[in-house]
Amino acid sequence: MTKSESSSSASRMLVAAAAIIAGLYWFADLLTPLALAIFLWLTIDAFAQSLSKRIKFLPRAAAVPVAILIVFISLAAIVGFVIEYATVFSRSLGAYEIRLDELIRQGYQLANMSGTPPTVGQLFANLNPGAVLRGVADALQSFGGQALFVIIYVACLFAAQASMPAKLEEIFKDEKERGRATKIGKAIARSMEQYLWVQTITGLMIAVASWALFAVVGLENGLFWATIIFVLSYIPVVGGAAGSLLPAVFALVQFTSPVPALVILAGTQGIGFVVGNIIQPRMTGDSLNISVLVVFLSLVFWGKLWGGPGAFLAVPMTVMLMIVLAQFPSTRWIAVLLSNNGNPDSSVDMDDPPLIGAAVSNQGDVKEETTTSSDNKV
Repeated sequence: MTKSESSSSASRMLVAAAAIIAGLYWFADLLTPLALAIFLWLTIDAFAQSLSKRIKFLPRAAAVPVAILIVFISLAAIVGFVIEYATVFSRSLGAYEIRLDELIRQGYQLANMSGTPPTVGQLFANLNPGAVLRGVADALQSFGGQALFVIIYVACLFAAQASMPAKLEEIFKDEKERGRATKIGKAIARSMEQYLWVQTITGLMIAVASWALFAVVGLENGLFWATIIFVLSYIPVVGGAAGSLLPAVFALVQFTSPVPALVILAGTQGIGFVVGNIIQPRMTGDSLNISVLVVFLSLVFWGKLWGGPGAFLAVPMTVMLMIVLAQFPSTRWIAVLLSNNGNPDSSVDMDDPPLIGAAVSNQGDVKEETTTSSDNKV
């Protein structure tokens, strides 16, 4: 390949990447529910397989609806619990008004700000209730619409699951290419399932340990804050920091001394450090195969594109992208940079050639045979 051809190929790649990123941003309302549905579908499917293996009398056909029921009931229970405790928490804010006014005054003194510090009542009086209510209503409407689309997409994915083998046979006529595509799909599903399983178990560990710490310190609504920590644990890097900061800030309001807040902040950070740096790497191993820097950058990238759902899907989407890019010679270098050990498709059997490489190899074999045959004739 000449220098001009190489630069032209790089330019086309940059234009294609820019177009894809723009499409992901502009069609976020359409793509976000679909991405969440695919992730949820893979999770439910893996859970159904585990149920059918562990419970001998439960066939695969019955395990799927049981898994769907358990997953959606668990999600509904978590959402309902958070909403109920948020309501109770909002009602008890009035009891902390004096303490909040005192914290505002202390903040003014520490910042050397001139003027009379406002009270909590004055701050709320300056708010526009209509704008706040409209914002809350729009957020609830958006969440409800996305949840409905996610449920519909999940149902459609399960309905289309039975016809996937026949579709693969039509798309990949060559048996080797079809087997390779199946292995890639299984590797992507396995990485997503492994990520969700590890995040769930480690999130439960952090939440339970934090709940015990809150009970010892005497923090009110400790179960609510532990649940918030569990939910935020699915967002890497930022979720753990926010989960430690929120209960510590509330402890400043509840207690007159800053010592309980410091104990909660240090304790939750210590729990997160032990679980995240000792337990979680042992559970994950090299299944995800991406570095901490890539995790942080993917969180920023997908969070900017898709907001909260993007932050939740940042790691599995990056792992999926890395595995797919590794199958094409022109983009494999990107997958190598994203990987942690330099082998981006380590979860895929490397005995078989890549999809594109296999096609090129087959064409090359045909040309070689033709040339040899013509030489023999001569």
